[in-house]
Amino acid sequence: MIPMRYPRSVIAGASVALGLAIAPATTAAAQTLPDLHPTAVQLEGGINYVKAGQTVRAHSCVENLGDQGTGVFNVAWYVDGTRQGYGSHRGVPGHSSVCNYNSAFTWTAPNDPGSDHTIKFVVDEDNFVQESDETNNSDSKPVGVLTP
Repeated sequence: MIPMRYPRSVIAGASVALGLAIAPATTAAAQTLPDLHPTAVQLEGGINYVKAGQTVRAHSCVENLGDQGTGVFNVAWYVDGTRQGYGSHRGVPGHSSVCNYNSAFTWTAPNDPGSDHTIKFVVDEDNFVQESDETNNSDSKPVGVLTP
């Protein structure tokens, strides 16, 4: 005997006629794309001003607000719009934060007392990661050089 195959619509119609309920097929919720962004750039010690010639360390973490994790991507550090640091960063799992792998940068303040500078950290510098939001990939910190 050959088994008969009936379209789902026929089975659904028959089940209604017989008073039976058929549950609709369910699908899992789609995962959101990664969404990388840096936490606030900070200088060690929480300082906002440095002395001329002083070396300071800036740091940030990379957060992923999306469901999906990422592969490896590149990060960059800028001072006053000029790239000063660049390198690889390991992948970041979904809904987590990673605070190492090029998430820090050492800078020596120039000898120009009274000046202001901006240190900026950019994640996914080369746009290797397809993200749900590509507009939040950087954070900046103003730094003043003290007058003696």
